[in-house]
Amino acid sequence: MTTYHFKAQALTPIHVGCGCEIEPTEFLIKDEKLVQFNTAQVIENLPPEAKERFIAFTDRADLKEIQNFLRHHLDVERHGISTIDTAAGFRSEYAVKASNPNNQFRVDMMPRNPHTGQVYVPGSSIKGAIRTAVVNYFTNLDPETRPVVHEHVKNERIDNKKGQALEENALNCLKKDTHKDIFRLIHVRDAVLPHSSTRIDRAVNSGAKGIQMWVERIKSRADQATPPEFIVSIRMDTMAMKHSSVKKNLGRTISIDTLFDACNRFYWGRMVAEGNRFDEKASDGASWKSIEKTFPLGRLENEKVLSINPSVSFWNDPEFRNRCMLLRIGHFSHFESLSVDELRRGWNVKKKEPITDIGSTRTRCVMEKGKDAMPFGWLMLTLDQDKDVKAY
Repeated sequence: MTTYHFKAQALTPIHVGCGCEIEPTEFLIKDEKLVQFNTAQVIENLPPEAKERFIAFTDRADLKEIQNFLRHHLDVERHGISTIDTAAGFRSEYAVKASNPNNQFRVDMMPRNPHTGQVYVPGSSIKGAIRTAVVNYFTNLDPETRPVVHEHVKNERIDNKKGQALEENALNCLKKDTHKDIFRLIHVRDAVLPHSSTRIDRAVNSGAKGIQMWVERIKSRADQATPPEFIVSIRMDTMAMKHSSVKKNLGRTISIDTLFDACNRFYWGRMVAEGNRFDEKASDGASWKSIEKTFPLGRLENEKVLSINPSVSFWNDPEFRNRCMLLRIGHFSHFESLSVDELRRGWNVKKKEPITDIGSTRTRCVMEKGKDAMPFGWLMLTLDQDKDVKAY
């Protein structure tokens, strides 16, 4: 195994859903933060008289009184599992709706360790984004495989099987032949985020007026100059890939350089297309300019400072290409970031027409302090050169 460690930072807000929502008796607003706590521990530490009062509130199903009781008996240091920064609008809406069982107050949360409360990004989310880029690489960028893949997709007469035909031919591996899938030799660990790495903000869809969602999301470079940093570890079984019998059975063999090239070329193209499609409607292109400002500067060994600018084909610079990897992950990544170029086949239910390139709406995160609303999902990985690449 060869393990590559990357320093990861969100360029824009990232929300990875887990199917979990806040429970009104497990979260409270305290000091402008949403505090997740262990209700059982709070009750266990109560004196007998207070316990009886709490039981009376639960018997009456008085949610407002239960929350008020817990708020006054909660010791964040003793009972708190995690604290989450919140938008001012969220706190106002929480105060009105969260204690009323007749009001629906939904907040989509990030996955977290139930014992420590720490938020994490599932390795499967990162691996899925890499897989999409690699499929696109063999479908559109590799000159030897491109004509073969396109021909097989064209010849597949059943529409709902074209996607399977595309992936099978791009990876040269039938869906049932999992032992030939190169990605069984690539592993991405769950990435644990530092404490206080997330906040709750509103997500709005430009094409669905009135629909607003509250989501927990990762703080990003769009929020602050130095956002939370976490480690993403990618393990590649390079020894197995080089073994003659294994190599013979694999549909494809790839290197870490292929991953860099595939991801950067695919996701940069997606980012540029999104900027061109949606910011050209605005007279000042404000949101795209804001996105561009989120990109870090790279300093090469020769002291050359290279700005990550979507108008520059920076992936042609081998020194830089082998250091940074752009990905789009999580919810609200949109159709075009989940499917390969040129062969997209989606369906717009509202317009009753196929989607072949880019959707007609965007879901963006409402930012505070007068900042432009930002798209979700953009993540930058930088190879950690302070850590030795581990091979074993």
